[in-house]
Amino acid sequence: MDGIIARTGRTALEHDIARRLLDHIERRTTDMAEDVMRLPADAYSAARQREELDALFLEQPLVLCLSGALPEPETYRAVDILGTPVLLSRDADGQVHAFVNACRHRGVRLCDGAGEAIRLTCPFHAWNYSLDGRLGRIPVPEGFAGIDRAEYGLIRLEVAEGHGLIVGRLRPGSPIDVDDYLGPGLAEELAMLDFASWRPHGEPHVHQVGANWKVTLDTFRENYHFNYLHKDTLAGYAVGGVLTFDPFGRHLRNTSALKSIAELRERPEAEWGDVSGHFSYQYALFPNVSLTFDARHIDLWQVLPVDERSSEVVHTSYLRPGLTEAEHSKAVDMAPWICETVVDGEDFWVAGRTEPGLRLGMVDHVLFGRNEPAPQHLHRGFEEVLAAYRAQQAAILAWHG
Repeated sequence: MDGIIARTGRTALEHDIARRLLDHIERRTTDMAEDVMRLPADAYSAARQREELDALFLEQPLVLCLSGALPEPETYRAVDILGTPVLLSRDADGQVHAFVNACRHRGVRLCDGAGEAIRLTCPFHAWNYSLDGRLGRIPVPEGFAGIDRAEYGLIRLEVAEGHGLIVGRLRPGSPIDVDDYLGPGLAEELAMLDFASWRPHGEPHVHQVGANWKVTLDTFRENYHFNYLHKDTLAGYAVGGVLTFDPFGRHLRNTSALKSIAELRERPEAEWGDVSGHFSYQYALFPNVSLTFDARHIDLWQVLPVDERSSEVVHTSYLRPGLTEAEHSKAVDMAPWICETVVDGEDFWVAGRTEPGLRLGMVDHVLFGRNEPAPQHLHRGFEEVLAAYRAQQAAILAWHG
């Protein structure tokens, strides 16, 4: 029964999205913000970057990967985010754990990549650990007589799993609830999309981008540029300048139409059936993740600051189980084209062209139009978190002063 309800709810959601997109296309409109936004250029400064690292990344829960990155019990995956080596594991009972990827003997990195394991063994002296982080065998145990082995398990990081997401912290903090992280509405929607079993296709690809991380992130958040920057690529099959925008707390959902959506105009809605092949979902999960979702695959883009002038983007593709041979071939063929030709060759290329323009002191602000509601929403969220962080830091200084 739950599956029937989920399918019915998803059909209603997707038909509503299709109607909104068709209406915009017919009227040559798009979802709009109330006003333009003028963002001061010092939002891209080194001082601002240092605050963002603490407030937005080290104090906030982050999406570490999708559930399919740990596809079965007794699997592990190493991820590296902002200089923090994280080791994720799924134990024999299916529970996800997160640790600092460092042996408690001499701090050596335990694992790379991903795989199957019953225990995790350090390559230096073969200390090993269970998948829930407990210290196991120590070669030459008499050399460590007197230590409390319970104190030398792997250093645990907070992590939680839900609705296809694995969400964790890079520093000590309060426990995570994925429903609380997503908020009402978005948790139910992602659960309905049912992608927890989708598995990675290949290993993550790291893009080095010569632009501030927010400039890089903003390339995902509007399609106003499709007909210009992507005139020889995406504009051939996607509709530019038409976008739906729906906020969910600090997160949001955009959808973009494929040109094939025009087929729906020719028949009554009762005969539409599955419309998911005519548009794509594009979620922004605060603060730094873009999740692009269509009928065959999901692209997870994790945008990370390097310094105020550069960023890196960790890109992982996940494929839906049960694809036909033709669907699988199309998804596999499209992946490098999207990754290399469109995103790397066009979006990240143009992001890099903001440098050194933003550093001259003559461009005092950047402008987001009313037709760019999603980046406006994200930047307001950044400002809210940073204001709270500054107030917290001021209170700490006052307490110690």
